[in-house]
Amino acid sequence: MPNVQRILLPDTNQSPVHILAGVKVADRLCETSGTLEVIFLVPAKASLTSGALHEALGATIHTKLVKGVPVTLPSGAQMRCETMKTLKWVSKPSVLIAIFAGQEMMDKIDSLQNLVAVVAVPWTSDAIENWNRTWSPQVLGKPKKSGKSAAPAIKLIADPIVEQAMKSLTSVINLGTAVLNASDDDHAKRTLRILRSRNHQEPAENIKLWAIKNGWLPKAAERLEALAEKTFALRSKPRLDNPVHAEQSYQRWMDAAKS
Repeated sequence: MPNVQRILLPDTNQSPVHILAGVKVADRLCETSGTLEVIFLVPAKASLTSGALHEALGATIHTKLVKGVPVTLPSGAQMRCETMKTLKWVSKPSVLIAIFAGQEMMDKIDSLQNLVAVVAVPWTSDAIENWNRTWSPQVLGKPKKSGKSAAPAIKLIADPIVEQAMKSLTSVINLGTAVLNASDDDHAKRTLRILRSRNHQEPAENIKLWAIKNGWLPKAAERLEALAEKTFALRSKPRLDNPVHAEQSYQRWMDAAKS
């Protein structure tokens, strides 16, 4: 979901005002984008029936959401409640509010289509640290200053040749599946083995985050992370099945990294 607008509400005390702020932000996003659907995502049904959300939303809205009745926001958008268990897909353009957000929730969100924007309200300050590193979301309360450009996104892969290798891999695999097929899995192994044979190293977690940011579904990115961790941990350089072809691939990555 590279074109999704992502916003983080940094206050993590879960006060009623803070949760209600997430709804207001989502409503404004609907108004400016013309989006008519809002998903109020909570970890489980028990989260919705908790006292904090009842106080935050008010009795009328809270009762409707508990009963599965959509609520009309000031923008005209319809807001419905979903849980991690009930939300399977998003059928139309929607703004999603991630309430009590943790990394598991954000991974699920990263696998969804049709999201216009995501408003993250984390459970704790570090609960979605990897999501923050991946997407560098706009932090509410820290608007871009006049005359100054936005803060640059975090560079997830420091080694330019490793990044080019990951771009090459990404261009040839099927990004539409959560699980790598056998061919794509082999291609990932081969790419990583070439890098290890040239003494390249990169934290496997960074490779996973980069993959998610560049279109990989979270489960497939986790598989890539596992392969990277195993390959880069090899004590000796791996033997390559086709050294000539491996050399050609490596040269292409080097050339791309220099350009």
